[in-house]
Amino acid sequence: MKCILLSVFLVVLPTAILAENIFKINISPEEAQQYLAQVSSRGLNTIEYAPKTGENPLPEARNENGQFVYMGRVIENPNDYVEEHYDAHQYHGQDGLGQYVYGYKDWNQGKNEKKDASGTVTGTYKYVQPHGRDFIANYYADRTGFHVEDNRPAHLKNPPTKTPAVRKAEEEHFRLWGEFAAAAGHNPDPYAAEYQTGEGSYQPQPSDQEYVHQEPEYVPGPEEHGDPKGFFYAFDYNVPLLRNKKEREELEQLRAINNKD
Repeated sequence: MKCILLSVFLVVLPTAILAENIFKINISPEEAQQYLAQVSSRGLNTIEYAPKTGENPLPEARNENGQFVYMGRVIENPNDYVEEHYDAHQYHGQDGLGQYVYGYKDWNQGKNEKKDASGTVTGTYKYVQPHGRDFIANYYADRTGFHVEDNRPAHLKNPPTKTPAVRKAEEEHFRLWGEFAAAAGHNPDPYAAEYQTGEGSYQPQPSDQEYVHQEPEYVPGPEEHGDPKGFFYAFDYNVPLLRNKKEREELEQLRAINNKD
């Protein structure tokens, strides 16, 4: 996969759209494009997680055995947990002619994506990794393929290499495989020897050509009638979240350490 560093267009809802819930269906492409343009006009280079709106002790609930339960899960020590609340958000719009925007944000992840009139898709996504560091990927897809760049340290992006011990074990495996195959009177894989010696040594051939994708023109089917229609919606919703107090504290400490940059 070819990785290209890019300044990617990030879709973030403008204040006017964030301030209210919107549900528009069967609207004209022109009206839908106004909503898409509003969203696209406020591009930023970050994604914010859903804001926390509060927390409370777990609501009292017990099953027929007297066990404390939360959303169907038995909780041994309810005092070790809290119920957090987040104001999540999502949006999605299409103009009926191929352009769209969509995105969401939750307590520990988010994504924004758009497709323009040329067919180019651009977006970003972000989430909290188990060790607390934010993973952020920017990407675009056009006629030349899919391209992505993320914020991992450079040494983690290098392809894995085989150690001498792994190579030796691999050679011994194929040697034994060949002996047993010969004893059985056939070779289960006639390319095994080539695989051992030629792995990773592919050389482009003169006949190879760079692939360039051609987006076919959209042709309505026989069941489709009338003018194209678009839609747009955007709304907030409450997300309750069960959090272990100790694990939350550990994650917050890791985030403070790993997200200083």
